[in-house]
Amino acid sequence: MAEPVGTPISYHDGEVVTLDFDPAKHYYRVAGEYVPATTTILDNIAKPALIPWAVSEGVKFFKENTKTLEPYENGFTFADEMGVAEMAKGMTSAWRRRSKAAMHIGTMVHKYAEDAVQWKLGKNPDIPKIPDNEKAKNSIEAFRTWVRSKDIEWITSEEKLYHRKYKYAGTVDAVANIDGEFCVVDWKTSKAIYPPYYLQCAAYAKCIEDIYDKPVEAAYILRFDKETGAFESAKSENIDADFIAFLGALHLYKRLKEIENRS
Repeated sequence: MAEPVGTPISYHDGEVVTLDFDPAKHYYRVAGEYVPATTTILDNIAKPALIPWAVSEGVKFFKENTKTLEPYENGFTFADEMGVAEMAKGMTSAWRRRSKAAMHIGTMVHKYAEDAVQWKLGKNPDIPKIPDNEKAKNSIEAFRTWVRSKDIEWITSEEKLYHRKYKYAGTVDAVANIDGEFCVVDWKTSKAIYPPYYLQCAAYAKCIEDIYDKPVEAAYILRFDKETGAFESAKSENIDADFIAFLGALHLYKRLKEIENRS
């Protein structure tokens, strides 16, 4: 089992806070106290697109594992002697299997992007290798195309963050000067750029400001379609407004936890 990793975070005023991250449980602690992650906080926001997607994955499973008998009047049966219980279980869990596969592809793309930035910063001596997975290749090529289209000075990659006032944590994909602006960067391999991503980037930006004592001018959300490699970029300059919305989610998260613990 992986041990928690402590990361000292040095702030502009000289204070140093050690942020402990447990990779097995994927949570943060400061001075032994649990600190919620940005993604955990935003999980309370409903994701309506996930419901029809999960249903469609169940339908796909049914179609892929059903065969028609000949003659047709005999009806149909399930493939591989699957029973009704097995079919029901397969349909209800199909979305989880697809989600795990997507996460695997996203992990490969994320790792390549991280290694590429580290290599550019001189912290990784080896040029990162492109994985064999075709969908991951498509997304990585999209990432490389975007990098070539911008004037980028990478500052950090996979930087651990903690906001001292609001007490939340996270890991920002990258911090960089992009076309002359001080920015945070978050890359995704999702089907679309969803509204909570803006709130997540704003939360990262405010942590960076707390650490660097320098205003973040913009946040980039970069989506690399794992199916086609198509590239989509969203630039947010309304960081203050997005952060107010994030704080609303943070207050909601904390209150729900208080009620849950009381119960």
